[in-house]
Order: sequence, then C-alpha cells, then structure tokens
Amino acid sequence: MEKKIKKLFPDYLLIYLIFLLLFSFIFLSNTYDVDTNNAIAEWLINYQGGFGRRGLLGEIFVQISLVTDINLKSLILYFLIFIQTIYYYFIYRIFKIIKFEFLVLLCFCSPLFIIFPLAELEALGRKDILIPLFFMIFCAFYQKLNFYKLSFFLLLIYSPLLFIHEVSIFYLPYFYFFLILKFNLSDVKNYFVILIISIIFLFIIYLLSQSVHSSSDINKMCNFLMNSLSTKCGLGAFVLDRSLKDNINELSGISFIDLIRGIWIFFLGYIGLILLIFKTNFKNADNNVLLKNSTPAVSILLLFLPTLVPFFIAVDWGRWFNLSYTMSLLFYFICYNNNFFIIVNNSISQKVKKISNMKILSFILIFLICFSWNPKAVYHEDIGSIPLYRIIVKSIKYTF
Repeated sequence: MEKKIKKLFPDYLLIYLIFLLLFSFIFLSNTYDVDTNNAIAEWLINYQGGFGRRGLLGEIFVQISLVTDINLKSLILYFLIFIQTIYYYFIYRIFKIIKFEFLVLLCFCSPLFIIFPLAELEALGRKDILIPLFFMIFCAFYQKLNFYKLSFFLLLIYSPLLFIHEVSIFYLPYFYFFLILKFNLSDVKNYFVILIISIIFLFIIYLLSQSVHSSSDINKMCNFLMNSLSTKCGLGAFVLDRSLKDNINELSGISFIDLIRGIWIFFLGYIGLILLIFKTNFKNADNNVLLKNSTPAVSILLLFLPTLVPFFIAVDWGRWFNLSYTMSLLFYFICYNNNFFIIVNNSISQKVKKISNMKILSFILIFLICFSWNPKAVYHEDIGSIPLYRIIVKSIKYTF
C-alpha cells in the first residue's frame, strides 16, 4: 500500500493543487470587484499621482485599460488568474519529482504554505505571490545560464519586482545564493558584476524611499481612477504617505500573548522543514567554496534572517509567515532537485521513520499540524481553525 502511495504521489499532488487552484479562482472572481478587497487595491496603485512606491504594474494596467477599454479590475483579475496558474504549475514542477515521505508531506501541507491565502482571504491575490514565482522562474534557468547571463536575468526580473513591492528586497538573498554558486573566485569580473547589481538594487530602494506620496498625490491618483476608469482607490493607496516610523508605531501594541502566538505559529508551521533540514547535508560540498564552509541549516538560517525584518515594520504577520516559509521551502527543494542536498540517516531520520511507520499516528500528526489550524493575516488576531473545511464552506457561500 505504501509503495502504491509513493508511486501515485505526483497524481495526488496534482489533484490537491488543482483543488486549491479552482478555489482560488472562485474566491478571486467573486471578490475582485468588492471595494473593501485590500489585495486588489494594491494592484490599483499607479503613477497618475506622481512616481512612488508599488506603482509599476498598476500603471501598466491603467494604460492597458485606457487603450483597450477593458474594465481595470477585470484586467487585474485576468492577470491574477494567469499568475496563480503559472505559480501552481511551478510548484507542481518542483515537488512532483520529490520522493514521498512523512516529512515531505508535513512540509508541503504546512498551513504557512499554499493553503494560507485560501484560508485567510485577506492574503489571496496579493503582490506577495510574485516573489516566490520569480524565484522559481529564476531557478529554472540556473542550469541553463552561465554566471553573466544569470546575473543579467536577475537584474531583469528583480528590478521591476522592487518597483512592484519594495518588501521584495528582504528575499533577494535567496536569489543571490544561486548566483554565487556560479561565482568564479579567480575572475575579477565576477566581483564587479555582483557589485554593480547590488548597487542598482540599493539605488532603486533609495529612490523609492525618497519618493513618498503626499495626501494631494494620493487624491490626484484616486480622482484619476474614479474620473477616467470609474474605479475607487482602496486601502493600499491611502498608506502610501505613511513613513517607516508610522508602520513601526502600529506594532507598539504587541502583547506577550501575541509574541507567544507568533512563536507557536513559527514552530508548528516550520516543524517539518526544520526536521528535514537537520537530516540534510550538502552533496559534493568540496567542489564549491560556498558549500564547503557551511551546512544546509546555517545557509537556510542566514537566508531566512532578512525575512524577519517585515515582522518589525508591518502588522501583516500572516503574510510574512507565508512568504518566509514559502521561500525557505522552495529553496530547500530546489537545492535538493539540483543535487546540492542529500538526506542522510541520523538519529532524527530514525525517529521520523518510526513515526511514519505508525500509520494512524502519522495521519493524526499530519491533520493536527497541517489541517487543524491556520495563522490569521494580522499579528493580534487569534488562530483560525480547520482551513480546508472553511475554504469549502466559503466557496459554497460565494457560489450560491
């Protein structure tokens, strides 16, 4: 029976992903035109009130809508459906070749991964999805491009990503890891290329930090949307005039309970990946200086640390948990698929094997850890429960 499950794992994976994708379509198509949909409101931000943060894609949508006369929000909906489909395709592409085992299932089904935006609709359709999507696309070209072409490709895809959402800068180290793997220590030009790319990215961030919208800029943008495209601005536009200090001040109300809840969410959501990391070594590490002087645990920790910064500057902890976990998980399995990682037998492996051999216990653990709860969007909200059930109930509500 277990061998049959392993053989059919890609089929089960595909069914699960199609299930989630269809529900994504249902929720997006039923909520995209609601004025209180903050996710869609983010995509409406544009440059009609002046250059500023997060406006690149919104301006492109505005211009397309003006030329084609397609409703602006409908245009965004079509784009999100396309993006969601490509995202799920790359997820399937990565995980279909992974060997089925208890920890892999625990990692993949974590409530911090792809099920989160459906369990917490406030996160569905956000710009956040572009970061892991661009990462998967970037890694898909890793084997095909040399250092210089890969560097140019990174510059090509990450520069617009920063103009779309500046929070992307905290996830850049994941991209750099694969770029540096192609780094030639004896070639001075490699150092120069890395330096130039880093300067360009930092300049973009500096430029965005200096391009703060005023209240009049926001009003000008919103008036344009209403007068030219009959579309209301959402919450996303009205936070463009806020400073970093204003965002941080919103976190002044964090209580001890909020911190404990956050730590618990991290521990339970990451438990499968943590266990998997500690039974993993680098493969052929002697052939690469970067790998030779590190371990998978240290490497992932160093890449993960910058992703903690958003927790200190914005209240949307659920989104940051989702992004941090997604990037760490994708990084792990992309490394595994590229033969950078090898899973070894150690004390953790033996204990996990004993649990996985106990079918009822492993089933109960999968349900409790993965499907009995989910984090909410904002740090002070309590934990949600039974996400799959609630996803189905909400879809029925929206459909009928």
